[in-house]
Amino acid sequence: MNEQVSQYQAVGYCVVPGLIPAAAITAARERLDEIIETRPAWEPGRFQDLDPRRCPGDGPVAGGIQRPALEESVFAEIAEHERLAEAMVALLGGAAELFTDQLGVKHGWNDTAQGGRSYFHQDSWYWKIAPELGCNCWIPLHDVGVDAIALAVMPGSQQGWQLTEHESYYDDPSMGRVVEGEFTPFRRHRIPDTVIDSSQEHLVQMQPGNGLFFSNYTWHRSEPNRSSQTKAFYAIAWKRSDV
Repeated sequence: MNEQVSQYQAVGYCVVPGLIPAAAITAARERLDEIIETRPAWEPGRFQDLDPRRCPGDGPVAGGIQRPALEESVFAEIAEHERLAEAMVALLGGAAELFTDQLGVKHGWNDTAQGGRSYFHQDSWYWKIAPELGCNCWIPLHDVGVDAIALAVMPGSQQGWQLTEHESYYDDPSMGRVVEGEFTPFRRHRIPDTVIDSSQEHLVQMQPGNGLFFSNYTWHRSEPNRSSQTKAFYAIAWKRSDV
């Protein structure tokens, strides 16, 4: 882990291959497939749905699921896994605890120009966790790569621990919630293209169960899904618990 800690401190991210055992990843992926097909009776606010006017079928279609580890042990086993916890303590340099977790689903039928991608952003623009006190782990549940939902990170973008100004946008199709029959989209945030040198980014191709760790200040984005297959990921955030 020493090599990963050194890289994380220098450029703001690192990869730990085989972080989560295959059996746990398979169980989570299969349960997620079931949830997409038949929604369980969880607290409704857990689900972030795609605009129903733009989706196939009659029922709600989830694009994101918040805090699944609070609902079922199959997800908690990953979000609180011993190897993940040990890595977080090493990277954050002290006692750490789970902050939040989210499942993301990039549907194979989404053929819009955006295609489920996200744009460069810093997570502390949303969460406001102080510099150096938070770390994220992005774990694919499927093979990911170019045009297949992989993350790209900007090496060294955490240096100086500053938040870059973001602009607002909406996904296409938008993700949000239906309340009393009305769909309300979420406003998303991204770093403007005018300040980004994309030639410097690092696209991280990964296998299921690998862990991509990055700081809350590291610029990152995701690829669209052009694979025609639905792909998913588990994003888990931890923070220092002794500060």
